[in-house]
Amino acid sequence: MLESQLLSKVLDEKDFTPLFRFNVDETDFPTLGDTYAFIREYVRENHVTPDYRTVVANFETFEYQPAVTDTFKYLCTRLKAQSAKRRAFELLQNQAVKMFNELPGDKFVQWLKAETERIEASTLVRFDLGTNYATNGEERKQWYESAKEQRSRTYLPTPYPSLTEALGGGFEVGDYILLMAFTNRGKSWIASHMGLAAWENGFGVLHYSPELSKKQQALRLDTLMGQFDNVKLRRGLLANENQYFGYLEGFKPEINAAPYLIKTLEDLPNGLTLDVIEADLQIYANIGMVIIDGFNLMIHGKGRMRDSMTFTSRRLRQIFGRHNVVGLVVHQTPGSAEKEKRQEDEAGRRLVKPPRLTDYSETVAVIQDAATALTFDASDGIGMISIEKAREPNVGQVIELTCNFNEGRIRETDITDQF
Repeated sequence: MLESQLLSKVLDEKDFTPLFRFNVDETDFPTLGDTYAFIREYVRENHVTPDYRTVVANFETFEYQPAVTDTFKYLCTRLKAQSAKRRAFELLQNQAVKMFNELPGDKFVQWLKAETERIEASTLVRFDLGTNYATNGEERKQWYESAKEQRSRTYLPTPYPSLTEALGGGFEVGDYILLMAFTNRGKSWIASHMGLAAWENGFGVLHYSPELSKKQQALRLDTLMGQFDNVKLRRGLLANENQYFGYLEGFKPEINAAPYLIKTLEDLPNGLTLDVIEADLQIYANIGMVIIDGFNLMIHGKGRMRDSMTFTSRRLRQIFGRHNVVGLVVHQTPGSAEKEKRQEDEAGRRLVKPPRLTDYSETVAVIQDAATALTFDASDGIGMISIEKAREPNVGQVIELTCNFNEGRIRETDITDQF
């Protein structure tokens, strides 16, 4: 029996702390709750686990099983899973029937969601007791060796070599990346270009583009990857359409490529929410980058907009870290900041100048939560990306680009051999 196995392992290894670590408590032992409580209290009073013979003598229902080989993590995870199923069954068999008859439909759904979330929280296997720096030297050695071996899978390169180098190898998996720009400056093109760079290096991409249609977003990727004129592509007027058809032969189900999943308004009837993102990351495998093209277009919940956006940003940071993906969040800088800082040359042309982080819109949380913050500006074929926040000592560095978005040509100005 699973309960006996876990408690026997605790007694054999004289270690009760894994039960605390994995959030196991008395409610997870429907038949041996009194045995668990006895061992817990014994440890609290004596600072050691009792001898197994003491426990057997006090509890006839406890069947001691020596030399359990399964790990604590495995046993605790299975026990919590059983606990979740048992509590869900009790909820559906007892309270749910009563509440279904008493509450209107919308209120019942809200109540049921709250109760299931409570069960989920109480049966979650936690790993949050922290790390003892004084004793985990061997673990840190393993981290280093793993980073040395897996570096190509833990950093996503950007499309711009100087930016990749300045960020110490690119975007680190698990990080929250913020990209900010004034409206209509091409930030969606830059985000798409970054998504393609990740995809071409073998990382799956989950791209939310609530502002565009599925067709518009897909054709932008074709423009960036194949340099097909975007206006003519959308209108079916390509002069080199046979070349385009040949290019499309490389995109078929039988080709075993990493996924690049596009979700637009057509796929988001209730808007883009945190729950949608979390569910998609659970469903789709091999995702290395999540792009949210329009933080302000997300559904942030009820309450004051600033508070709701702060909550969304904090949750996104947790989601990216938990699912081990790079999260690229695109946010708009307000036009008022642009008007205040607009500069022109002698011919009256607007000077390209990426916004500063102090020009943020609606909520400062996106800046606080992001590990890396980039700002972008473009005009008359000239673009600039400014590193405004980063772990590497390169804050303030500006990457100069040549941009022709309609032709899909975005490159560093000092790189002449790419096209």
